[in-house]
Amino acid sequence: MTKGRILGVILATGLTSFLSTYLSSSVNIALKTIGAEFAVNPANLSLLASLYLLCSSLCIVPFGKLSDTYGPKRTLLFGCAFFTVSNLLVPLLARDFTSLLVLRGLQGVGSALLVVSNTPIITTAIPKEYRTTALGILSGLVYFGNSVGNFVGGVLTELFGWRSIFTSAAISCALAFVVLFLFVPNSERPRKEPRGLDIPGILTYAVMLISLQTGANQQATTPGKLLLLLSVVTLAFFVRHQKRTAHPIYDMRLFLSNKVFAMANIAVFLNFMATYGSQYLLPLYLQCNRGLSPMETGKITLFQPLMQIFFSPLAGFIASRIAPSLVASLGMAMIALALFALSWLSTTTPFVVIYGALALIGTGISFFSAPNTSIILESVPVNKRGMAAASNSIMRNLGMQCSVILCGSMLLLLLGQVKGIPPEKYDDMLRATKLCYAIFTGICLAGMVLSLKRSRSSGAEESDTEESARNLSPEETPLRAKP
Repeated sequence: MTKGRILGVILATGLTSFLSTYLSSSVNIALKTIGAEFAVNPANLSLLASLYLLCSSLCIVPFGKLSDTYGPKRTLLFGCAFFTVSNLLVPLLARDFTSLLVLRGLQGVGSALLVVSNTPIITTAIPKEYRTTALGILSGLVYFGNSVGNFVGGVLTELFGWRSIFTSAAISCALAFVVLFLFVPNSERPRKEPRGLDIPGILTYAVMLISLQTGANQQATTPGKLLLLLSVVTLAFFVRHQKRTAHPIYDMRLFLSNKVFAMANIAVFLNFMATYGSQYLLPLYLQCNRGLSPMETGKITLFQPLMQIFFSPLAGFIASRIAPSLVASLGMAMIALALFALSWLSTTTPFVVIYGALALIGTGISFFSAPNTSIILESVPVNKRGMAAASNSIMRNLGMQCSVILCGSMLLLLLGQVKGIPPEKYDDMLRATKLCYAIFTGICLAGMVLSLKRSRSSGAEESDTEESARNLSPEETPLRAKP
């Protein structure tokens, strides 16, 4: 494959990775404007992010199996078309908050089609000597979309209105469709797998996530507490069912039998739970507590993705030469330090402190993402990489969803049910923001400890994997990353 073709593959897959998180984060900068237009309080505004993530999480697992069965390029092309249409419908149909929520759910379904297919394309189409660097760029663009969306969303909201955010996403995804069609080679026809559909597993998975989301929004009521209990019960049933069914939508046996794969996935969940809420909290803090405009807010939050652009390829390069788990642990430590600093925010916090925290978060995310993604994909058999990519994405989305649920819960607890975001509630909102950042710091420290533990136990795990590999066919043998 020529270098030009390699760049084309990275551009096509990278653009879809970027869009899957760009749309989620760009809406965050417009929350204050949307809340004012539809008279919606901060806790309910969080539904715009959490419903998008909920629908994406519901679809990622079955779509990962779809990608393994029909091929990642075909799945990604369909996903680009679906995502484009769902965004074009917003300027046409979103006339109230309910219709906007429905369309956000459809966009979440489209994003699931994007994220389960782009990483397998990289691991199959890109030569091995460029693969880790390509994964670093891809992972960096996922986080970059999370962060730069705030800046672009602020500019578009201030100049053209918040609906223009969705128009920009539709145009970008249409471009990705064209590049994908022209540059990404057709993969070998995937090995035929049983196409039995695990209906009980899909329904249980849906009930688990929906009850978690709904219960968190009504946590102070008896029905809300019962729904949260239901989410725990259905989680236990889902794990048990996936271990026993012949055609699981999520291969729990792989998760439970492969320690490196399991710990790397848990680290993804903790990383996103600790970091994503900041994309929701910081724009509200800057606009409400500091009086900045959406564009000014976007300029400040741009500092984080600038660090990610610079360090993501470098992190992939470093991780290809030393133990990736050590690089990932260093990244988590940087993020924890930054989140601790943000837990002390006030109405007079120097902006240099905010810039410094954003720089640390951006650098830390870069050092965590590429090594951890490499560990996940190269610790599983080749024919399971679609499912591994889906697992990585589901843990990311679950972490993001839990992060938003936590933020919404704290705002609901301290602000109560209010219309819009009244100025007299700004101090309470700041208290909720600081409390969230303190919790995120603890979560990130737990992720760092887990990553270090993975590094210390990597020798024994690698020996176990090599022993198991003797009994596998070449197609089933995992390509191991240095833990």
